[in-house]
Amino acid sequence: MSFRVRVLSRADREVEGILHFIAEVRKAPEGARRWYQAYEAALDRLAKAADTLPLAPESEFVEYEIRQILFKTRKGRTYRALFTILADEVRVLHVRGPGQDLAR
Repeated sequence: MSFRVRVLSRADREVEGILHFIAEVRKAPEGARRWYQAYEAALDRLAKAADTLPLAPESEFVEYEIRQILFKTRKGRTYRALFTILADEVRVLHVRGPGQDLAR
């Protein structure tokens, strides 16, 4: 099954924050570009197979399923995109970086 992927505004803001941190704080604009490529690849995987991915730990605290897709940077740091599936639409709720607490 294929899905439409919709990134919610909160997740968009989190993506912008991660990109800013990598590019400006870490002084690695090329790293930010590569991170964004890994993120886009994860969104492509969601469009193709979102329903095969595991539940996120956050799913335990709400009345609907929250799933996650993991993606890594070249340096091996793991990021998570949290999403839910509604019919044929995947809604990306949050994007979390290494060391961040569970989403609320």
